[in-house]
Amino acid sequence: MLPSDPAEVRAAFLRWTRGDEAAADFLREIAAIARLADDIVDEDENRQRNICWLLVRTLTRLPLNPFFIRHAEALAPLINSVIVQWQLSDEWRSSHDALKRQFAFVMREAVGSIVTAVAAIIGGYDHAKTTAEDFFELCHAGSRETVEDWIRD
Repeated sequence: MLPSDPAEVRAAFLRWTRGDEAAADFLREIAAIARLADDIVDEDENRQRNICWLLVRTLTRLPLNPFFIRHAEALAPLINSVIVQWQLSDEWRSSHDALKRQFAFVMREAVGSIVTAVAAIIGGYDHAKTTAEDFFELCHAGSRETVEDWIRD
């Protein structure tokens, strides 16, 4: 999960995209879309508003983002893969198969692979690796949530 401080998040997006504003805006939209989708699935009390914002972001903002337009051919299959993993994560969360539950716990965070892909597009392998490590430190390193904790929630 991204930090709650918008300035810290924006700085991270710009670091990961080497200052490419359109790419940083693309990551901001992806993060907002992921948060909205998660809130809707969790039956957030603002479901109607969140559905509308999800539709606005996916149908009007994301398709007009210059970075997305330039790299849609590479990004679209990756986004599709992330959505598949997110859906399977939810389905496998209650599986009787312990291995599926473990994979589900990790797959729920597949959206982070979009950050790594954007970094790879912008700066190649080494930048993508550094970004993936930075992303983990910023978003996950402080968490001590286990598979069992997640399943209980």
